[in-house]
Amino acid sequence: MDPATVNSEIVTPVIANPQAAVPMATAPNPALADLQDIIHPDPIGAWPWAIGYWLVLALVIALITLLVIWLRKRARDFAPKKAAKQLLNQLDKQAPSYVSDVNSLLKRTAMSYLSRDAIASLDGEAWATWLDSYLPAPKRQRIGALLAKRHQPTPLTLAEANELHELAQAWLASKATLSAPESNLVQAKGYVQASGDAQAKSQAPIQPADTKQPEAQC
Repeated sequence: MDPATVNSEIVTPVIANPQAAVPMATAPNPALADLQDIIHPDPIGAWPWAIGYWLVLALVIALITLLVIWLRKRARDFAPKKAAKQLLNQLDKQAPSYVSDVNSLLKRTAMSYLSRDAIASLDGEAWATWLDSYLPAPKRQRIGALLAKRHQPTPLTLAEANELHELAQAWLASKATLSAPESNLVQAKGYVQASGDAQAKSQAPIQPADTKQPEAQC
């Protein structure tokens, strides 16, 4: 058989009936005619914030503000002690007036926090007891004996001067809030009322620029 005749027989039915090769179109469903296209929601943006975020932000700002205020107040509270530490390091431990200088420095520092009437006239055991109350327990019962030697003509030994320096540093390093001594304790320990203009000048509150002041006469 001629190949051309075979091809014509195979192709002819397909060409003669073109509807057999094209699928019939499906009639549209009337129930779907009223449906709308799917509308996707808008993406969630970062702004504006919900009320919860604003509350958290306000709380954080308030906490930061309180922290700054507390730090500034704390710095002001410790400023006199910080200045006193610098002055203490500048004192000559071998000077005959070293004990008097340390005693005056401690009193002027205390009067930077408390009233003059509460501190200026403390002396002897009452003064030592009040200082000891702000020292660590292992360092108590020593500063009073060392400060009492300012009334003696013999200066401190180098070991005693170093010990007094350490005790004064420990007192200045205390973070406890200073409070006036109890009146009954002061009277029992020999409280003497301060008087005289010369004594008032010698017991002026601490000044950072002043390295030495006359000793408080108690």
